[in-house]
Amino acid sequence: MADTVGIPVLIWDAPDNPPEGSGYVLLWRSYSESPMVNSVPAYLDRHGDRLRARYIEFIHDLGESIFAGKSIAEHLDSGKGFSFWWMTHLAEKSPFKSRGIFNCLRLLALEEMLKEKGVTRVSLVCSDRNLIEAIRRTCRSLGIDFLKNALRYQIQPWSLKRFYKGLPYILQGILSLRHLVPRWRLRELSAPSWFKGSGSVFLCSYFFNLEASSCARGVFRANQWGEFPHFLGRLGWRSNWIHHYLSDPGTPSPSTALEWLGKFNRDAEQQGSHAFLETYLDWSVLFSALSNWTRLVFKYVKLIKFKEAFSSNDSAAWLWPLLRDDWKVSLCGSTAMSNCLWAELFDAALKSLPKQRLGIYIWENQGWECAFLAAWRRHGHGEVVGMPHATLVYWHLNNFDDRRCFEISSRKPLPDKLAVNGPMAMNALIESGYPSERLIPVEALRFQYLQDPGFTESISRANSMADNSVHGVNQPVRLLLLGDFNIRQTLKMLDCVLATSRLLGFELLLTVKPHPVCPLRGSECPEMPFELTTLPLTELLPQFEYAFCSNTTSAGLEALLAGLSTVIFLDENDFNHSPLRGVQGVTFAGNPVELAAALTMRSRVRSGETCNNFFWLDKEMPRWKQFLVERTLPLAESV
Repeated sequence: MADTVGIPVLIWDAPDNPPEGSGYVLLWRSYSESPMVNSVPAYLDRHGDRLRARYIEFIHDLGESIFAGKSIAEHLDSGKGFSFWWMTHLAEKSPFKSRGIFNCLRLLALEEMLKEKGVTRVSLVCSDRNLIEAIRRTCRSLGIDFLKNALRYQIQPWSLKRFYKGLPYILQGILSLRHLVPRWRLRELSAPSWFKGSGSVFLCSYFFNLEASSCARGVFRANQWGEFPHFLGRLGWRSNWIHHYLSDPGTPSPSTALEWLGKFNRDAEQQGSHAFLETYLDWSVLFSALSNWTRLVFKYVKLIKFKEAFSSNDSAAWLWPLLRDDWKVSLCGSTAMSNCLWAELFDAALKSLPKQRLGIYIWENQGWECAFLAAWRRHGHGEVVGMPHATLVYWHLNNFDDRRCFEISSRKPLPDKLAVNGPMAMNALIESGYPSERLIPVEALRFQYLQDPGFTESISRANSMADNSVHGVNQPVRLLLLGDFNIRQTLKMLDCVLATSRLLGFELLLTVKPHPVCPLRGSECPEMPFELTTLPLTELLPQFEYAFCSNTTSAGLEALLAGLSTVIFLDENDFNHSPLRGVQGVTFAGNPVELAAALTMRSRVRSGETCNNFFWLDKEMPRWKQFLVERTLPLAESV
């Protein structure tokens, strides 16, 4: 960082570059740096361990802060063995649900940067009123002169979504019940004859990312679980499944979903007994949820002055303006209503379930999991194990908790164990403070295909052909774009590729595979011709040498392990969400110039990383077998 003593500092939060001669500049939404220009996101990423820990600690302290004689967590007690505090966007810490988290961490980074250099005067170019408020108060607490910003406020075009967001949060909460309309049909599937006894296991999952062709034939296949359902059936274990239905383009319609589960249940001995969480939706559940939501609204009114707690003791940064919406939506808006429904639905479902000795659920440390865990224990079920089904990402703060959450006195509902799928996730959790004795090594279920003989052979053939081919300067490059679950991010990537193609001296042949929940039409980017594909990665990856991937999915990791030269799109106004952060051999590109440089090398850049560095993979799943044996479940004689 340049010496700024006595020099006015410009904080630049705008999509374009600051004008020439702006003096010393701190970029709020770019990772680029030069002698007189420093990046707040880059500083945050360099000092991520310290700043991430500070934020996680702050959130935990916030829940324990005393207001009107009780902690906030106590104020929000559900009466069902847990506090609604743990279901708020604040406590959950998901950067996908709380867009304010990135600003909060940048503000903590900015505070350090200003203090390090003894800055006495700053000016801010910004259009975000909340951010202006937060930086102004932070500067005032630091004794720094703050100059009014010079950027006009952005006026967003009208849309139904924007209109909804502009409504009072209480009204948003009531209107959010409209999402129950398509789900109401799922009540038509009555609860099956649940398995009971020591030979049964309970599983809780999303009804999402299913293999449609198999499910239509009555064969249950979900990518998060891989072969695990059939692995259990082959070994003589019987499984009980509760799915919560997701309404998105990657999910079948309610009528199709009902048809599929009916087929699965006809072969329950091998495929398990299946029900939707929404099976337990009735008027009494709805009434109880509305009653709890009403109580939360009254709590919100009572805690209206709680905003003064949004600054830690050792920091001048005031985070309230950046987290205000998260607080409101979690106590009286749509999130509050959803959380109340989760609590009642899980209570009804797990009350009706015969006593289960073991439960396994998809773990992402989301708010709904607290309702599930509390209901599981309230109704006397046995051990419950969370299963992280994908990769653990450094900046996905929902994956990490303050160390105090693992103390006996902690009130946060947690699983008894986590079934961890590889050394990368194991190391990340231990380094964050997760007790090692609560972690169990198991095979990565959704990534088993990476060792399929057919897949590895096709990858080897593709690599051999690529190594023996001559990459002429003017030869076209075939590029596979793996899209994001957010359409706006995918379109940003397409715009980046379009601008890149104009910088290259060769033709770029683009193939796009959209994210399963985010379909794409060719007409959405008419200037950039591309081929659209929905082929599975197992078939697609061996056909390419280069991949340009969203940084929010694990597809980039799969491309890397398949031997492709992998470039990860880095949104310069967001975290680096990639599980490949810090991995050698991976290029990050946030703009066309950087992507063009990566593609212009004309030689494949391979990583030395192998599957074994990330995941435990074995078709026989010996770790899962050991896990089940240790819980004294009866094994088939063949094991």
